[in-house]
This record gives sequence, C-alpha cells and structure tokens, in this order.
Amino acid sequence: RIKEVIPRSIMLPAVGQGALAIETRVDDARTRTLVAPLDDYETHQAVLAERRLLLALRAGCLAPVGAWAHVDGGKLSLDAVVLSPDGKRRLTASRSENVANAIDLGQHVADQLLSQGAADLISAARTA
Repeated sequence: RIKEVIPRSIMLPAVGQGALAIETRVDDARTRTLVAPLDDYETHQAVLAERRLLLALRAGCLAPVGAWAHVDGGKLSLDAVVLSPDGKRRLTASRSENVANAIDLGQHVADQLLSQGAADLISAARTA
C-alpha cells in the first residue's frame, strides 16, 4: 500500500518512468499496425522530451537526473533536476512548448541545466 506520495518539488522521477514501451521488429508491418493504436501521442511526446534531455546532458540511467514531462492545457511542460552525488547541489530548469516540439523542449531544458553547471555534477557522479 502507498504510505506516502513524494511531491515533485522534493523528487522528480528518472527519465521515462511510468511509460510503457512495446518493441517490434522494423520489418514486421503487421505487428506494427496492430500495436500502433496503443501509442498515446502525448505520452510519446513527453518521453521524447525527457529522453532528449538525457541525451543532451550526456547522462545515462545512473546519472543523478530527474525529469517529468506532462501535457497540461495543450502545452508540453518539462521539469528537470540534476543533483550532485551527495545531493547538496540541486540544479533545476523548466519550460513549456507546443506538444509537437518535444525534442526542442528537451534540448532547451538541457541547455538551461548545462549553463548552470550540470555537466560537472554528472561527471562527478561518474567518479563517485
């Protein structure tokens, strides 16, 4: 049972958390057609924004990076955080864009974090 809900102001989830993926073979048109209706556009765009953020930060799944992209009022918003290995430094960035601009959104938020020194925190986490 859920005992407590941690507010996003305290902790953001890891990139892609909560998104379900189905992989198919590229050359299997029948299967791709069957699963296509399961691809929720807004969720897909949210995951694209989060994954672009992670790529632009040159971070991996073990990096101290949290992100939450969501659609609200027709806009795609992305909140992100990069932490120092000890958790004492916390860099945050947020931005909203049109839903169709998910990749640009992820890049812009990553650029905000990089301008604050995120690369150093991510690098320090690799050696910690």
